[in-house]
This record gives sequence, C-alpha cells and structure tokens, in this order.
Amino acid sequence: MTQQVQQFLNDKKWVRWSALVLLAMAMFFGYIFMDVLSPLQSALQITKEWTPSAYGHFAGSETFLNVFVFFLIIAGIILDKMGVRFTAILSGTVMVIGAAINYYALTESFANGPLQSFFTNHLNFTGFLGDITPFFDKMPASAKFSAIGFMIFGCGVEMAGITVSRGIVKWFAGKEMALAMGIEMALARVGVAVVFIGSPLMARVGQSWVVERSVGFAVLLLIIGLISFIAYSFMDKKLEKQIGNTEEKDDPFKVSDLKHIFSSKVFWVVAILCVLYYSAIFPFQKYAANMLQCTLGISVQAASLTFAVFPLGAAAITPFLGNYLDKKGKGATMLIFGALLMIVCHLTFAIGLPALRGNDLSMTNTESIISGTIKEIKGDSDSQADPIVTDVVFRPAHFYNPEIAQAVSGKTVGETITINPRAAFTDPQDANNTEKTAEGIVNLLNNEVDFKHALNINNDFQLTINRIQEPANWLGMTVAFLAIILLGISFSLVPASLWPSVPKLVDGKLLGSAYAVIFWIQNIGLYAFPMIIGGVLMAANPGVNNPLNYNYTWPMLLFASLGILALIFGLILKAIDAKRHYGLELPNIKVDDKVETDGME
Repeated sequence: MTQQVQQFLNDKKWVRWSALVLLAMAMFFGYIFMDVLSPLQSALQITKEWTPSAYGHFAGSETFLNVFVFFLIIAGIILDKMGVRFTAILSGTVMVIGAAINYYALTESFANGPLQSFFTNHLNFTGFLGDITPFFDKMPASAKFSAIGFMIFGCGVEMAGITVSRGIVKWFAGKEMALAMGIEMALARVGVAVVFIGSPLMARVGQSWVVERSVGFAVLLLIIGLISFIAYSFMDKKLEKQIGNTEEKDDPFKVSDLKHIFSSKVFWVVAILCVLYYSAIFPFQKYAANMLQCTLGISVQAASLTFAVFPLGAAAITPFLGNYLDKKGKGATMLIFGALLMIVCHLTFAIGLPALRGNDLSMTNTESIISGTIKEIKGDSDSQADPIVTDVVFRPAHFYNPEIAQAVSGKTVGETITINPRAAFTDPQDANNTEKTAEGIVNLLNNEVDFKHALNINNDFQLTINRIQEPANWLGMTVAFLAIILLGISFSLVPASLWPSVPKLVDGKLLGSAYAVIFWIQNIGLYAFPMIIGGVLMAANPGVNNPLNYNYTWPMLLFASLGILALIFGLILKAIDAKRHYGLELPNIKVDDKVETDGME
C-alpha cells in the first residue's frame, strides 16, 4: 500500500509546495493589480478628476459582472467540468485583458482619442441605473473605461481565486491544507503591502503624479502570473496521469446539483459570514490610505506606509494560524475572534483616531494643519495660459523659511493671504539647493506642477484658508499602527479558518461550485460597498472638495456594523457545528494519513 501511495506526485513535499508557489504567485500579482490604485485615490482626483463617487463606482466595478451576469457561478461550473488547469489559464488570460484596458483608460492616448469623446457622451446613467451600475452621469470618461477593464479583470481574478482554492484542495487534501491556504493568502496579503508601499513611489517618479505608470507595471506582473498558471498546468496534468482524471470524469457535475448547495443551512451561514466580513475589509482597503491622510493629517506616502503594516501583519501570522488549524482545529472559534478584532479596529478608526487628531482651531500657528485653496497670481509677462488652482493641506512648520512660516501664523478661517511658494521653500541657510526648493513646491501644490516646472515658479499665490486643525500627535500615530496590526491579525484569523472549512461542508464534486457560490455572494458586498462608502463619504462631507480633508467617521461606523453582524453569524456557525458535528473545530490533518505519509517520505 505504501508503494502505491509513493507514486503520487502530491505525496512528495517539494512537488506539492512547488505547485502551491506557482498558484500563489499568480494570485500575488492579481492582488497587486486589484489594489494598485487604492493608495492613489487623492492623486486620481487631482490628475483625473475622479470624485469619491467616481472612484467608488470604479472600485465596485470589479465585481459587477460576477454579481449581475452570474459569471462566478459560470466560472464554478467551468471549473467543475473542465478542471483546474484549463480554468487557471483562462482566468489568467482574462485578468491580463481586463488590466490592459484599465491601463489604457488612464493614458494620454485615451485622453486624446475618440474613445474619450465616446465615453464622455455615453453611459451617463441617472437614477436607479446610476446607482446600481458602475456608470453615472458626469462620471469622467477615463473612470468609465477603467471600470470596464476592471470588471473584466474582476471576472478573471475571482475565477482564479476559486481555481486556486480548488487546486490547493487537490494537492493538499489530507495533508497541510490549511497551512497551504494560509501561505497562499499570506502571499496575497504581501501583494497588498507591495502596492501600498510601491504604487505611490512608482507613480511619483520624477516628482509628478503619473498613475498609469503604476498600473502599467502591474499589467506586466499579471503576464508573469499567466505564465505561472501555464507552468502549473504541466504539473497538474502529470498528477492526473497518476491519480486518474477523477476531478472531471468521475461522477460528473450537473447544474441540478446546485440545489444541494443552496438547500444547506450551514452553507448559507458561511456564505453570509463571508460577505459581511470581506465587505468590511476589501472596500476598506480602497479608502484606507485616504482615510489615514484625512484623519491623521499625513501625506499619501506616509499613509500608504502606515497601512502597509496591515497586509504584512496578516501575511506574517496567517501561515502559523493555518498550521495550528491543521494540527489543533478550532476554526469556528477563530472566526469569532476575527470578527471581534475587526469591530474594535473600525471603531478605533471611526471614533478613536479623530479624537486623537486634535480639535479645529480658529487661528493658525506654525504646527497647525491648514486646509485651503491656493491660486496662482499671474503677471502680464507670464506665458503660461492658465493659472494654477488647487486644494492644499500643509503645515507652515514644513516651510524651509521660518520667517514665512511665522508670517502665516495668526491667520483665521476664511482669511485670504498671499504666499510665495518659492520663498517659503527656500532655506536661508542653503539658498542654492534648488532641488530641495522645487520638491517642496511640488508637495505644496499637490503635483499640479512637475519637478522641472517648479524650478521656474516664482509667482505669488493667493491662499484662502478653509480649515485649521491640530496635528495628530505620537499617541494618534501609535494607536493607528496598533489598530492596523490588530486588523491584520483579524484578517488572518477569518480567511485562514473559513476557506479550509468549506470542504467539510460540501461534497467533493461540488467543491468548485460551492466556492463559486460563496465568492459570488461575497462579490455582491464587494460590488455594493465601495459605491455605498463613496456615497456616504460625500453625504457626510457636504461642500468639501479637498480630497485630503474628508471626515471618515460615518464610513468607518458602517464598516464596524458589518463586523457586528459577522460576529453574530460566527456565533451561529459555532452553535450549528456543535449540534451537527461538521468538524469545523477539528484539525485538518488526519492522523492515519500523517503516519503513512511520514513513513513514505
């Protein structure tokens, strides 16, 4: 018997883990593209005129076809009938096509071409259609076409998600399945961290925002991911020659089998728990960097680096949780603790951080955070056609010239003053450092000018002060870091215990469709909540046009309410498991299989 088991490819540790690397690499690149624009929300508003509503509709478009055209259900059927390797290559191809469209929509070629005019004049939905589709009246053309590409990409990445889950079950059933899923998810979380750290840096090369640069690089990574799926298919084919093509041919899938999934009460509890939890995580990621900017009064780079702790923390702890689940179990309990942590974190973002940020002030000082509108005062000899007008958020203390910083002090809300950016950022002790001066001007003007142009600016600007706030202190930054770390732990507890539990609830031949249905239900939340949050954000900030000055209290409270509902369903799931004995609290590794495998290897 041992000799027969030895011939299976997935019984060799290095082979099955190599297969996991190829699957996880493709998902790693997929998650990079999914959030490549998340830390660039404010830059999109400045450079592409994407309002929070436009950004929210774009972010929600990723799941539009999966929800309304039932593409994920179709993907599950394809997976059950055609197998892992075919579906993997198909999903990788779809991701690349959608991503390429998304990239082109952000380029100058699109802005200067006929498609820009077409999308400006079409897909201007109002009322009900404007609320439930990714398109609405007055939405920028680039956002509309980006949404089309993103929804195609979404079909591919969600198909890849269920395919990778099915592939891991195929290679790790009875072995280190939760650990394998945990590592795959950890690598995906690292992809999110890479985005939040690298996307602003890449978009900012040359001291000016070029958001399409980051998107284009992410497209190249997706092409590498497709190559990884192709390489995996050769390993998958060899495994099937050894174990037989049981995945697709034995007891073939029928559409009527879906009734067994939909009629399961415990399946619905898991699916609802999934949509509630993920709706409070992935849509939050879309707004996290801007939320930290606005709540703490920090730059987009600082906000992105701060939030990068979240996916890195999740990546670090997820494999350990997966290993614990394999050996000790307690999956349902982990779901409950994960929901509790998420509630605490979102309440901290909603209430704690604004309280620590400081109060509104009636008068400026050098350390205060000033929000306002700045407009260039042009002389007759200036050849530039249009004056620079932009929203700004800055601290006078960051001016290199302390005399100008002191001159701004004592001003009040609504007051208009004249300021010369070149003089403000010229250090009296280092007046010849033009590079340092130009960088300060670029930062102040929110990249309305590039580095080269900033060197030539020597005009006065008229600043109208809209708001004055105390800056966040060390305690506020510390609390923000701790909350983000706890959210990362939460994001490890829930997925690491949720996905390995599904095979315990569903017949093996329905596993692909079961994952697809769960992902489809999850996608309903992922589609709706970015748009809901965008709408709530605008409603909570009437008359606020500065993308660095939003109040995020109500959106964060909405996320916290989802966590409360997820906690309730987690408790229900644990009660059902205690009564029906599905084994959600039991370890994944079977003792007999472990002994046999150790003896074999």
